[in-house]
Amino acid sequence: MVAISRKRNFLILLIAGVFTLSTTLVSCKAPDTREKAAVAAPNGIKTKVLRIGYFTAADITKSRQVLEKRLNPLGIQVQWAQFTAGPQLLEAINVGSLDVGAVGETPPIFAQATGIPFVLLVNTIPGTGEGSAIVVPEDSPIKTIADLKGKGIAFQRATASQYFVVKTLF
Repeated sequence: MVAISRKRNFLILLIAGVFTLSTTLVSCKAPDTREKAAVAAPNGIKTKVLRIGYFTAADITKSRQVLEKRLNPLGIQVQWAQFTAGPQLLEAINVGSLDVGAVGETPPIFAQATGIPFVLLVNTIPGTGEGSAIVVPEDSPIKTIADLKGKGIAFQRATASQYFVVKTLF
């Protein structure tokens, strides 16, 4: 009986997360399908600006201006946009505000479930979850996962945090 209840609760959380993300994404502006005017560079590159999304954590490529050093001589400007989480970055790609960005492994799953068209490039080994934690104040009466029963938990939906919470609790 407990296993069925846990599965049911997991499915409810999963459906609620997908529904929330999909309604958010559907309400956003659709990408402009008209061809943007682009001037072809002598090397055949047709864009003048590469728009890249990144997280608040330091990005060595951005801080060392690696792309700018390589692309500026070709007449291509690099624009960086900072995001706090993967779902927002993927939505920016969906509406045409970004060309490329790096996210964790969970946001693309939710984005694909809502029908967002994108190409996924994998360049890192999936994480182990070692960097995730449920954090409570030092003087909190919560000491174990069981102590969370009936309590509220805050996390960013459609992220590895949501996956971690669901996996931990179920």
